[in-house]
Amino acid sequence: MNKTLIGKNGYLFLQNDSCKELEVHNDNLCLVDPLFYKRYESVLDKLLFIVFPNKSLIYAEHLPDTYHLHYRPGFDLYSNYFKNQLLDGFPHLKNYDTYYKTDTHINNKGALIIYNIFIDKINKLFDLTIVKQEYTLTAIECKSLCNLGLGIGDLTWIYNLGNQTLESTHDVFYKINDADQLYCKYRFTPESHIRILNNQCIDETMTHLNKLLEWSMISNYILYVKNKDKKYKVVIFYDSFLISTLQLYIPLFNEIYLIKSIFDIDKIKTIQPDYVFEFRCERFLC
Repeated sequence: MNKTLIGKNGYLFLQNDSCKELEVHNDNLCLVDPLFYKRYESVLDKLLFIVFPNKSLIYAEHLPDTYHLHYRPGFDLYSNYFKNQLLDGFPHLKNYDTYYKTDTHINNKGALIIYNIFIDKINKLFDLTIVKQEYTLTAIECKSLCNLGLGIGDLTWIYNLGNQTLESTHDVFYKINDADQLYCKYRFTPESHIRILNNQCIDETMTHLNKLLEWSMISNYILYVKNKDKKYKVVIFYDSFLISTLQLYIPLFNEIYLIKSIFDIDKIKTIQPDYVFEFRCERFLC
């Protein structure tokens, strides 16, 4: 079945996916384990959970008229549990050009908003003094996001589009100035500031020299950075919504472990961080 739903005004959406994004919001379908909270109980005093809202919520007005999105049942469970320790991106991203038209993900304009409100939130919640760097954006008109070689434009891929025909694949890519793109661009050297750790947190960078920081790398390994003159050891659990802006978070802390997975208590026991941050797209709540 086609995974690309063609909406209005050039907007494409995800459908027929195991996450059932549209059914969750349209039919009040909850796919979250009601006991999800148990995995977080031991770290609540040092955790912030950040939710990227689903694209269909942000651009509901561009969906076909048969859809009426009113519900966030899984999000509500998380929000009721975490309370002030959950940061919802929805009110900050709605009514702005923050997601791609032809991809399922947040764009860099939206991701930069999340970066700024994340730092504001942890400074207030944990009484920190993390300094934000000011970044600017350059808007680049694209005939297709696929031409950029950054792994984006997924809703135009034949695998998702099927036998449907698009009138246009035009989109806008926001380039973050003064921050080099890491995903699909960074290659590892013996002197790499970013190190590759295995699941036991052993450095394996030297076995991956000249390899590209791409999907299989971030899916199978932990990325680790140690910065001088910074404070705090942190773990960031993340999904595909954060990968385009990993470069913004790497300079913020003394030690940072970037783990592309849901929260893993075994990793926490091994690393013993000062703070834990989990960035999760709403459709991946479980």
